[in-house]
Amino acid sequence: MLVKTDIPNLLLAGIKKEFMKQLKMGSAEWQKVATLIKSGKSTETYSWLGGVPNLREWKDERITEALLEHDFSIKNLDWESTIAVDRNALDDEQYGQIGIRVRDLADKARRFWGQMIFSLLGQGNASTGTGLFAGKTINCYDGNPFFSALHSSGASGIQSNIATGTAFSNVALQAAMVAMSQFVDDKGAIMDIRPNLLVVHPTNQFLAKEILNSSFFPTETSAGAKLATNVMQGTLDLYVTPYVPTNFWCVMDTSSIVKPLILQLRKKITFSTLQGNTQEDFMRKKIYYGVDWRGNAGFGMWQYAYAGSSDY
Repeated sequence: MLVKTDIPNLLLAGIKKEFMKQLKMGSAEWQKVATLIKSGKSTETYSWLGGVPNLREWKDERITEALLEHDFSIKNLDWESTIAVDRNALDDEQYGQIGIRVRDLADKARRFWGQMIFSLLGQGNASTGTGLFAGKTINCYDGNPFFSALHSSGASGIQSNIATGTAFSNVALQAAMVAMSQFVDDKGAIMDIRPNLLVVHPTNQFLAKEILNSSFFPTETSAGAKLATNVMQGTLDLYVTPYVPTNFWCVMDTSSIVKPLILQLRKKITFSTLQGNTQEDFMRKKIYYGVDWRGNAGFGMWQYAYAGSSDY
């Protein structure tokens, strides 16, 4: 026989199911630009960010080459979000309202990884993070900011993936794509970078759509007319996100196995609750529903991204 005291446990089972359903809904924005790395310890070190050698003629014995050790590591951090529900909502059988708040919690958790990845991308010209990464060192594996004019590793020479003081435009975008196509790895070999994605803030979304989708060349002639052919049409996909700075723009190659950023996962997103005969329930009539996970985000291969901003 079902009694009122059974309701909390039955409700929790249903809420967990609704939470996981909402968590899996929609696309995962971070997957566009980040590689998911499952972590098995508190800090992961990435020596594999060194270049892999090209094939060569096999004349006698194999010639082995070690990956260049960069001593680059990402520390896992703990993250959480918790909501408090008044016990009266449960006593008054307001289960629908509780469900709505829990689904909203799941939606926030689902979007958080995207927020995390793109907010990190937007501050890639800095060595010390802000916002979610406040006070943290966020340099990439060569010790420079992810977007820098001083990248150098092994036999690469000095290379730049930043357009300082450059507003978003058709000309700036083409220059970035040309520069990326000539990047070499730490062995001096061409990396064959093929840009396929443009990331901009919503303020630049319509200019970006014109550059990438219009049949007409986005630059007007001296007479005010636009040329008939737009060579940029269909060359890049577009992703618009409010998590990057207003004047920030970035062109990326996301087709490689190793993407420009890393999402490091030590513990999956989990849902838990504190309810029933607890001190909080007794003293404050509060029931808690929370989400938590353990991991972090960091920069991967800088060669797969090129950014600019009029604010740099």
